[in-house]
Parts: sequence; structure tokens; C-alpha cells
Amino acid sequence: MNKNLLFVFLLCAAQGQAELSGLLSALQYFGLFSNLTVHSLGVSRGQCHYSFETLLEERHTCAPDDEHILHLNQLPPVRKPPFMMKCLQRDMENETASEPELLIMRSAKDIVNLLKPIGNATKRHEPGNCVLVHFCTASSLECARVASMVNVLPHFFPTLPIAYVDAYEFGRFNAEFGIVSLPTLMLFHQGRPLIKFEPGWKDSKRSFASFIMSHTNMKTVNPQAIDPIILTRAEMEPLSNNPIVQTDYYLGLAWAFILVCLANFLRQTALWKQLVEMVQRNWRESEETHMEMVD
Repeated sequence: MNKNLLFVFLLCAAQGQAELSGLLSALQYFGLFSNLTVHSLGVSRGQCHYSFETLLEERHTCAPDDEHILHLNQLPPVRKPPFMMKCLQRDMENETASEPELLIMRSAKDIVNLLKPIGNATKRHEPGNCVLVHFCTASSLECARVASMVNVLPHFFPTLPIAYVDAYEFGRFNAEFGIVSLPTLMLFHQGRPLIKFEPGWKDSKRSFASFIMSHTNMKTVNPQAIDPIILTRAEMEPLSNNPIVQTDYYLGLAWAFILVCLANFLRQTALWKQLVEMVQRNWRESEETHMEMVD
């Protein structure tokens, strides 16, 4: 008898627990109840964002924890250190030039000799030959805007070789080094391209210097130690701040090819055939009219 009563009691308790669980689930579904615990107190909660499109579809509800504000309780991501390379410090007393200058590359041989490794360093944290190469072209408006900034860089970093490569003249280096836009500054270590910088409209001389110092062990010289006359002259040469108008024959050939393909496509359309038939019909009618007038 006692066993039967115990069985009935357990059955009623299980049924009541199931009904209570269903009720709590329904309240939680409508947002009237949330299973808060001691550990979840203070956690930011909110609602999901709705749009007018959801009104035309089946109504959806959100979980108590709002996915759009969960980031408030997460720790900020750890910022990775900048990509660094160690460069050889050149002795300025042994330099043949009287003052630093921008190296203008005239041939592919000059580029290869400039990027030639010095020593046996194979890793970027080992001292090696570092070169900053400025890829640009004289006919680009954006390149003309940053020309004065690039001209003064050798005076701020006299121990770092800084070169200019005409991306239009040496186009094969663009694909080899991954140059997709102009202007582009690229740092080389032992002849290997490691990191590039694509300046924008808001970048200034300080941005160029920060790029070099953030990724190398090079430091700028004291700006007050540089002769203002040298800086004034460097802003005008060797790179001009006025774009040069050049005839792009490759662009002309590309447009000619596009026009030929377009004409060939139009010849195969029904509209073109109707236009040709109309011209031929009008021409025949005009000839017949002219013959009748002559007769």
C-alpha cells in the first residue's frame, strides 16, 4: 500500500514538474521570465533589433541575452606588436654624396643592385640591408601630391636608402612585388619585400616617418639640424609636385580593342540588321526615283 502511494506521489510530482517547466518556457519565450542566477546578475541584457520585414513574416523572439551588447562584457582584443625588421646602420662619414638624396632608378640593373643583400642575414630580426622604395609615376595626380613628402624623407632618415621607381616604366615589378595602387611605399629587407604602405589623402610627413619608425630600428634626425634651404629645395625636386601629361598608348590600344569588340557584337544583333536593310531599301528607292526623273 505504501509503495502504491509512493508511486502515485512520484508520478504526480513528475507531471507537476513537467507542467511547471513548460510554463516557465512559455514565459521565457514571451520575455516575461528569465532564469537569472547569482553569476548572471549585472550582465547587460536587451532586445534584438526588429525591422519592418519581420512584420510580414512569422514573428521571432530573441533570447534574453542580446547578442548586440554581449561585447560589453568581453575583454578588448590583445593588440599585436608591429611587424619589425632590423636594419644595418650605415656610416654617414663614408658616404660619397655630400647630402642625402632620393635615389632615382633608371634601369632594372639599378634596382637589383640597390636591393642586393648585405651579409648572410636571412631573418628579419637579423641586421640586414633595408631599403624603402617609392613606387609611383609622374603622370599620377596622387603621386604628385605626395612628391614633396617623399623628397624630404632622405634628409630625415639619412642612413636609410630611399629610392623612386617609376611603376609605369618598370611595370613588371608591380606584379612581382604586389603593387596594386599608386603611390605605394615598400620596405625591403635583404632584397625581400616585407611590408608596404599606401598613403591616403589625410596622410602627412609624420605618417611617412611613423611608418618607417614603426617597422624598423631607424630614427629620424633632429629637424632643426637640417638646413631650411635644403628642405625648401627638396620639396620641389627631384620629384615634381605637378603631374606630367603623358600619352598612354597602351590605354589607347585598350580602348580600340573595346570598340572593335563592341562593333562586332552590334553587327550580330537584330537591330543592326534592320538598320542595314532600311538604309539599303532607302538607297534603292532613291535610285529608282532618280532613274524615273531622268527618263
